Amino acid sequence: MRVRLNKKQLIWGAAGIAFALGSIKIHHKVKVELTHDGLAVTNRLGDIQVGSEAPDFSAADLQGRQVVLSELRDRKAVVVDFWATWCAPCLRSMPKLQELHEDFGERQVEVLAVNLGEDLDTIEEFLRRRKYTFRVVADQDQAIGARFGVNAIPSQLVVNADGLIAWIQTGYDPGRENELRQLLERLTQ
Repeated sequence: MRVRLNKKQLIWGAAGIAFALGSIKIHHKVKVELTHDGLAVTNRLGDIQVGSEAPDFSAADLQGRQVVLSELRDRKAVVVDFWATWCAPCLRSMPKLQELHEDFGERQVEVLAVNLGEDLDTIEEFLRRRKYTFRVVADQDQAIGARFGVNAIPSQLVVNADGLIAWIQTGYDPGRENELRQLLERLTQ
């Protein structure tokens, strides 16, 4: 018996295969590359790695003030956190970001949260309800995230006073908070 497929069936078949291959890639990323609550402890994020120069960007924060990463070099460190309101691990990490902001702000550490792809009303309402006071930039077209090679959130980097990446973490792992604090302690001495 010979089966004949028309053009529409071939297109749907190819789309199904592409979907299956994409699903396998995502499954591999989640189950193999990311471990423990979506965590990937890494020294690399896209083309960026620990020790490399942080990509510069310029954007307005939610108060309308211009943020230029390279101009924050007067700080001893900048914690850059990529997040979204719908991301459950991001929501768990945000109170710890607030603690870092409160504990290290006077020691010249800037916490800069970069929201990926959400509208300003959603971001502002989220921050207002939770009373977060660190600086937030809306990356609605995700151009900043792309410059940093962000492909999963939360993704967190620490940029030192020389503009070099000192820390990279993808995902949220409460067990690494002390390690981050120790790094910030060293950078602020």
